[in-house]
Amino acid sequence: MIKRLALFAQEIFEFFLPRLCLFCSEPAPVAAANAICPGCEAQVQPVVSPLCPCCGRVFGSREGADHLCGPCQTEPPPFDRALAAVIYEEEGPTGLAIKRLKYGRRFEYLPLLRAWLGAPACRELAAAADLVAPVPLHPRRLRERGFNQAVLLARSFPEAPFSRDALTRLRPTRPQTGLSPPERRDNVKGAFAVTRPALVDGRHVCLVDDVYTTGATVRECARALKKAGASAVTVLTVARVRYD
Repeated sequence: MIKRLALFAQEIFEFFLPRLCLFCSEPAPVAAANAICPGCEAQVQPVVSPLCPCCGRVFGSREGADHLCGPCQTEPPPFDRALAAVIYEEEGPTGLAIKRLKYGRRFEYLPLLRAWLGAPACRELAAAADLVAPVPLHPRRLRERGFNQAVLLARSFPEAPFSRDALTRLRPTRPQTGLSPPERRDNVKGAFAVTRPALVDGRHVCLVDDVYTTGATVRECARALKKAGASAVTVLTVARVRYD
């Protein structure tokens, strides 16, 4: 009874004070699942073909079929496949939502990020895995931030087996933001280990994180998982930086 009254009160509140867009403060449609207006939603670019079926790189040309990109042909990554839901735009809705959650503790953006991550292709990739695991934070960073956004995002797939401690970060690393690709690789080299090898041995593990930039972090995670016996490692992120 109390729960029904609370829901009724919320509906009345939203009727008189309609939801505002999380990005521009314009009214968001009442029927919209998340608080984003049509104008801001139109700025969100979903990841679609043609793309690299290995690392998920989105090609600049909108014509042609999926094909391996040059880097994946010359130096295949240790993971089997990476896929993102949307293109990362630093000052667009995708970039703002991720940064405001990650650095500003703005949890009202989490449902929107989860909605993007709920794209059919992403759900199919998660459903094919034996285990969903978030990219871990070092305990020191976790204490500073208070939460791991990758854990919250990995919870987007409640139907999939989940482990928040399949991987551990052995040492604190510098934030990857602002580092060059070689610096990013050196920064996370050897930084991850599998805490419970029996948990991943012979299993397909799906790693979840917020953004795929150069892929340095997920590559190191995949190496640790494969070394521990994982049969396959795939990567899911909300967003992916476009290089083309």
